[in-house]
Amino acid sequence: MRPYGWLVLGFLLTVPASAQTMPMPVDIQLPLFLKILTYDRSFVFKARSAITIGVVYLPGDPASVKAKDEMVSNLKRLSDRTIKNLPIKYVTLEFRDVASLDKAVKAGKVNVFYVAPGLGDQIPHLLKMARSYAITTATGVPEFVQRGVAVGIGMKADKKPDILINLPSSRSEGSEFDASLLRIATVVK
Repeated sequence: MRPYGWLVLGFLLTVPASAQTMPMPVDIQLPLFLKILTYDRSFVFKARSAITIGVVYLPGDPASVKAKDEMVSNLKRLSDRTIKNLPIKYVTLEFRDVASLDKAVKAGKVNVFYVAPGLGDQIPHLLKMARSYAITTATGVPEFVQRGVAVGIGMKADKKPDILINLPSSRSEGSEFDASLLRIATVVK
């Protein structure tokens, strides 16, 4: 192999097969997601008795499982907190197939999907379900917001969090975000 060939091969090996990476750690994402929910004028009606976050992950994907584990760890610390007088609950949702996920969503009364990395191929299924059940979708993978997830956390050039809102998707999921949030967010149309 030519000398520069190793350099190219090394570069290719360091670039993930997909761009399903999270630039912000989960411990920064979660408080932002919870704050963003307070700017959804219809969320209290959608949530009814609790904010139930379904942490959707792909069991065979290490990055997906790691994100799920970190989200669950952070959610456990919030077990005694409320948002707009609604308790914060969570369920973990393995994505094995659409039918089993649908059954778990109904049983868990999920009103927020946290979409972990690794689920890029499943985005259309997740969005269809979210729209059917008025579930707000959220992710730490900015690429997923471009593909239809309603809310995401990215990173600005100055390394600060960037709130991403996919406006058409959020509306189709039944969310109505306040203009004050949209002014500070990066809006995807």
